[in-house]
Amino acid sequence: MANHYLIMELETMLLEAGKSSSDIIRATGHTAANISKLKNGKVRAIRFKTLLDICEELNCQPGDIIKCVTEEELEALAVERARNAVERMKGDSSKLNLPTNVYAVDLSDE
Repeated sequence: MANHYLIMELETMLLEAGKSSSDIIRATGHTAANISKLKNGKVRAIRFKTLLDICEELNCQPGDIIKCVTEEELEALAVERARNAVERMKGDSSKLNLPTNVYAVDLSDE
C-alpha cells in the first residue's frame, strides 16, 4: 500500500484568491504565528472553527486547504512547484500566482 501524506494548501488558496496571510489574520482574528504554522504545515491539529474562518475568508472548502496525497502525487507536486519557482526567478510574471512550495504535515510520533 502506498504511503499517504496530508499537505496544507493554504499558500495555494491565498495565491488563487489574491490574498496574503495578513488578510487572513485581519479577517479571522487568528495570530500571525498560528496562520504561519498552518500555512507551513507545522501543525498536528486544527480547530474546526479556525478552518471555517479561513474557508469563509477564502471562499473555499476545507478539502481545498487540507489534502491527502500519495507519495507519487507529493513528488509530482514538488517537481511542479520547483519549476514554478525557477520560472519566477527567470522573471516569468505569469508564474507569480502559482505556488512554489509543498507543505506536508509531519505526523510522526516524535
